[in-house]
Amino acid sequence: MDIAAKKIELMDWLLQIDDEILINKIIALKSVLDNQVVGHSIKGYPIDRQEYVNLVKEADERVDSGDFTTIEDLEKEIENW
Repeated sequence: MDIAAKKIELMDWLLQIDDEILINKIIALKSVLDNQVVGHSIKGYPIDRQEYVNLVKEADERVDSGDFTTIEDLEKEIENW
């Protein structure tokens, strides 16, 4: 099978996928193969530069609004548990 036939087979397969989780995994693999990965999410998915910047901005906004948990808060929770 030549490369053109492999590409068509791959596209046909992709078009048949209905599972969003599987699509997200394929996109994550593409990012790895494209060497765009700069980190990984808590769930282990690769994160590209723009996603990382967005996550940092969101975290900054939560801190600025006071919507965050400190280590001390977590330690108190554990003690009371």
